[in-house]
Amino acid sequence: MRPIRSFLLLLIFLACFVGCHYIIPSNQFFPSLYEYLPGDLINRLSSYDKKNKGTAEEFPTDPVKNAVADSIALIDSVYPGDSNHSPDPMLEFLDSLKDSRGQVRIMYYGDSQIEGDRITSYLRQTLRKTCGGTGPGLFLPLMPVMYTKTIWLKSSSNWKKYNYLSYRSGEIAHSELGPFMAVCRFLPEGEKAEIPVKASVRIKSSNKADSASSVYNYLRIFYGNTRGLVNVAVRSDDKEVLNDTLKRGSGFNEISCSLYDGKEILIEFTGNVSPDIYGMSIESRNGLILDNIPQRGSAGLEFTMVDRKNLADSYKMLAPDLFILHYGLNIVRNVRGDYSYYQKGLGRQLALLKEISPDTRILVVSLTDMASKSGDSIKSYRNIPSILEAQKRATKEAGVTFWDSYNAMGGESSIIKWSDRKPALAQKDYVHFTYPGADTLSKIMAKALFTDRRTDTNRMKVSAGKADSILHEPPALVAPLPDQTKDTSFIRLMISSLFRYDPDEPLIFSTPAFWLFLLIVLAGYSVIYKRMFIRNFYLFFVSLFFYYKSGGLFLFLLIFVTLIDFTCGLLIHRSESKLMRRLVILFSIISNLGILAYFKYTGFFVNMINDLFATDFKVHDFLADFSNLHLGTSFNITSIILPVGISFFTFQSLSYTLDVYRRKIEPVRNIIDFGFYVSFFPQLVAGPIVRASEFIPQLYNEFHVSKREFSHALFLISKGLVKKIIISDFIAINFIDHVFDAPSIYSGFENLMAVYGYGLQIYCDFSGYTDIAIGIGLLFGFRLPVNFNSPYKAASIADFWKRWHISLSRWLKDYLYIPLGGNRRGRLRTNINLLITMLLGGLWHGADLRFVIWGLLHGVGLVINRLWNSIFGNRIKQGLIVRALAVFITFQFVSFCWIFFRAPDMESIKIILHQITGNFSPGSYMTVIPAYSSVFLLIIVGYIIHLLPERIKESYRGLFINIPVAGQLAVLMVMAILLFQMRSADTVPFIYFRF
Repeated sequence: MRPIRSFLLLLIFLACFVGCHYIIPSNQFFPSLYEYLPGDLINRLSSYDKKNKGTAEEFPTDPVKNAVADSIALIDSVYPGDSNHSPDPMLEFLDSLKDSRGQVRIMYYGDSQIEGDRITSYLRQTLRKTCGGTGPGLFLPLMPVMYTKTIWLKSSSNWKKYNYLSYRSGEIAHSELGPFMAVCRFLPEGEKAEIPVKASVRIKSSNKADSASSVYNYLRIFYGNTRGLVNVAVRSDDKEVLNDTLKRGSGFNEISCSLYDGKEILIEFTGNVSPDIYGMSIESRNGLILDNIPQRGSAGLEFTMVDRKNLADSYKMLAPDLFILHYGLNIVRNVRGDYSYYQKGLGRQLALLKEISPDTRILVVSLTDMASKSGDSIKSYRNIPSILEAQKRATKEAGVTFWDSYNAMGGESSIIKWSDRKPALAQKDYVHFTYPGADTLSKIMAKALFTDRRTDTNRMKVSAGKADSILHEPPALVAPLPDQTKDTSFIRLMISSLFRYDPDEPLIFSTPAFWLFLLIVLAGYSVIYKRMFIRNFYLFFVSLFFYYKSGGLFLFLLIFVTLIDFTCGLLIHRSESKLMRRLVILFSIISNLGILAYFKYTGFFVNMINDLFATDFKVHDFLADFSNLHLGTSFNITSIILPVGISFFTFQSLSYTLDVYRRKIEPVRNIIDFGFYVSFFPQLVAGPIVRASEFIPQLYNEFHVSKREFSHALFLISKGLVKKIIISDFIAINFIDHVFDAPSIYSGFENLMAVYGYGLQIYCDFSGYTDIAIGIGLLFGFRLPVNFNSPYKAASIADFWKRWHISLSRWLKDYLYIPLGGNRRGRLRTNINLLITMLLGGLWHGADLRFVIWGLLHGVGLVINRLWNSIFGNRIKQGLIVRALAVFITFQFVSFCWIFFRAPDMESIKIILHQITGNFSPGSYMTVIPAYSSVFLLIIVGYIIHLLPERIKESYRGLFINIPVAGQLAVLMVMAILLFQMRSADTVPFIYFRF
């Protein structure tokens, strides 16, 4: 079967799948063309279209589909000198954002809708693409949600939070509450302890935090202290960076220190009395800072109830450039016919803010849609339009910017539609957004408000009605940077976007853009596949481009490894001296493992040495330093970036030189062919690790793929995508990640379900990638080895490693275990060899003590398995019950080990084990199980399918292969719709990308 057939079938499939979006009225089931293009390319093409045609092509009216912009850019323009047209505060803010060379601060106030850094995390990340800046911004020792999308807070139990109601009830004697309208204390006001009391706050980035928010550069602590002596000590990655005494006296005070880009921060207060902590901020001195300030149960009217001077002093010290006020949820439930009281209260609040911080622009974001459930019916609140009008009138009278998020998200009943999407964009309380939903609203907001829409004077002469509505209608596209649009041709725009590396949009199998890439590659391949050298050169070039789009300039590292081992292979083969052969293979080993060690293990070993010997060595990324110096980049040089797939391509390349040294294979004479072997794009970044003896002979075979093999490839690709998107991503995003990120707030039952769920998640994620890789390789006529064989059917830990990550198991066995002596030097030495092999196998997965323990546990399991076999041998009959028991015990052991693999740190491991063993019951199973019913059901179904007998799996695989091509396309269309509906809002990389 010729490659042209693969190309045509993929073209027809994608054309039909995308075409249905524009033909069928219910087009939410099908992706638009924009789903397949990078957001950067869409933005640039839009700007080109605006420049040359005067208007931009509009996106579909669905606000969720409209939210495609992933970056914000500002353009130079002059506001028209129209005396009848007052300046737009948001445009003034954009000017300050664009022109600033220092710090720009946005303080985002809101109710429970923004808790957990929802909405703000995406907005912060997006604006920083243009403006720079680091850190999460303001927080208190106690927040409504202690683990957000950006930071993880763990505070000592003696902290307590006080707000305006505490002042009214007499718990505190003042209303000086700072920017949060709340303070935290570790001792009650007026109480003096006999001995000094300690209170701590520990901060580190969450696993969902973007790279800029994870950089901890500078700490500011805002406090009031009128009672006594209080000491504060700050440690950044166990290095003390501050040890000082808080100044006594009235007013809003600050103490600050550098954090030197630490990863984990510990702040400790010690004193007989407690200060009032108004807030803490981790930020950069330049760039954008966006504070998330949630006020649970608030209507946003507390600004006028706290001490005015204290609030003014706090704003003077923080110097915000923009206030964003996002309230209204708690007004909706107070159903009235007239909301003039709320309009007046909001007006007083806005007037106060303008008075005490006159240089700060103000943006009011309207309430979003809400619904209530009564019996079987779900209806939006009917009073929302009245509240919306009250917000509009108050903002108009105050002369501040207003954005109608209610209509931007779709108006009445939109919250119901958002909750029904896959993945859900709104929670089932029909009030709050999920994290993907919050990101979606933030995208819409970014396009509507943080894009400079100004044009020439003539085009700004609009009617009063249109001028009034422009603030409420999101523009179709985001404007690009000036130097990207000025005198730039359409073709150059296309080429610039296609060859631009975007770390936030990697080219991976689960993104629509990859399948467009594959279509183009197949088109070229179908023309040149008969010419062997040109074919190999073409796929080598394509593979390098694929790695560049996935890993950026680390492409040169891949090329460097290729050059070294190609040269070493030739030198080993040509050398007649045994010493020379050994020196060359030693050079290859040191080069590959040295590169791997530098990028992957430098930080690990430096920290270990510092801990053991009380030294203070620092990690320094020399490549990042070189790039910053010569290429104008701004990489963090205190931590080393791990190149995508480095563990895979170094092991694969090294296996070649080792096999040449052992005279198992002849060296490759053509560097293009060898480079193609090392970099073949389907398996490049996450395996399987392919042996040269298995793959290189295929380079010189003519293309041949039978109809059955082609159908098998389609089956593998679709199966892999189902594993990744429908199972792995869904259960991770909706349950597993939440539990592992904050295990202490979940019961032992939920922690145990998360552990079992992670076993399925990592299997579906990794084996799903392998299935897709094998399927794509087969479309090009190359056969890759099987990497998984139902590992959870294993009846022993030895059997497990014959089924799990088979290519790595074989590599470790052939190139590590056997050279160490294998099982040829007695029982004790064999057991030691097993422990060393698995310990290093664990370290291969990650530079952390957790992975070492994970590997060591598996090594101990293998040793025990050998001892068991040596004692009992075949004395125990392997009946169905015995095998089922063996499978069950093996699965429990493997699941236990997964805790060390997945947990973010050793402290979380302790918490998970404590919750499972000492706090198992969730209180009410009938509350927990329905809350996660879809996740639990998917986990159960996933394991059932996994454990099905092979003959059943082969039967439905054979059924798919044997049906006509038209039937296969129909099946694939149904699966594609399901995949499109179940996909996550953000790209979820494959787990093994990080290894």
